[in-house]
Formats: sequence, C-alpha cells, structure tokens
Amino acid sequence: MKKETMLRAVNDIRDEFIEEAAPKGTLPKEKPVFSWLNIRVLACAFAVLLLALFIPGLYKQPDSPQNPNVMIPKPFTVCETMQEAESIAGFALDAPESYNGWKMAEISVYNSQMIDIAYTDADGSPLMHIRKGGGSEDISGDFNTYEYEKTEETGGRTVTCKGSGDLCSLILWTEDGYSYSVSLQTGIPMEDAQQLTEMIR
Repeated sequence: MKKETMLRAVNDIRDEFIEEAAPKGTLPKEKPVFSWLNIRVLACAFAVLLLALFIPGLYKQPDSPQNPNVMIPKPFTVCETMQEAESIAGFALDAPESYNGWKMAEISVYNSQMIDIAYTDADGSPLMHIRKGGGSEDISGDFNTYEYEKTEETGGRTVTCKGSGDLCSLILWTEDGYSYSVSLQTGIPMEDAQQLTEMIR
C-alpha cells in the first residue's frame, strides 16, 4: 500500500474508535474549559464592569432640574465697564449710575445678547436690575404673579408696570427693536417708575 493511501486511511478513522481501542490513561488529557487565559479575560471584563458602574458616582451630575443641589454656572460675562459690556453685546445702554441711593454694583452680558446691571444698597444687598436686549420678548426673568398689571404711556413709550398695592415691582417696555426691563426688590410708586424709565435708553 502506498504511503499516501495509508495516511489517508489513518486520518479517516473516527475519534471515538481511537478512544475505544486505546488503553486507559494513554490518550492526552483535554484542556480545561477555564484555562488560566480564560480566567484572566473574565477577570478583566469584571473589572471593567465595576469601573463602569462606580466611576460615574464619583463625579457630580450635570446641572439639571432633576439635580437642583448642583450649582448651575450662570451664562453671564461680568464686565469691568459699561463700554466693555456694550462691545460684547453690540449695542449701547444708558442707565443711571445710582438711583434712590442704590449704586451700580455689577455689569454683565448674558449670552452676548443682553446687558444686565445690578444695583445694591450700601450693605451690598441687591435691590434692582436693569436689562436691555434685542427683540420684543420679556427679558426680566421675573415670573412672579402680581396683584395688578397696568400699561401707561410715558415719554412716548408704552410701559407695563406690575406690582402689588400702590407699588410697582416690574417695569417692561420695548423701543427701537430692543426690550427693556426693570426688576425691583422693593417696589416704587408708579410715578417714580415712569420717571425711572425716562432715565434708561
């Protein structure tokens, strides 16, 4: 018999016949399913799973209404001067340096679209905000419910005042494509509110 024919015949013998014919203990042992390599792979996968589960808890969650305890960074750019704020916003705002004893304390620009001026008393308590921004929407950020809402004509403008009793706490108007708002911590009489709006351009 040729070598090739004999080799082909040997290769065609099925494994179970070899196992039956071979004496016990002479066949090579099968490798265990969980070899040292498989155990290493499983250990690495388990470690990655643990990291994925526990690492996110080490960091504070992003700012959101569902996570109110996390401080939300204000999208305001604080400016040293009014000229700097006007340069960022792209428009001018004329407002009084002081009013009713309150001093201009901080000038900010919101999202490069709105200028906000904060006024405080001698103790640094915030008492008034004056804002100006493009468009005709309410930019005050004041969503309180007031006892009354009155619309008056003053200085050629239609001014809306919201407040309680005889005091106005929120003043709104639009002019020349810009929206204005004055928010007051403590209200002022309607006449004073009208005079205040005439000081703002």
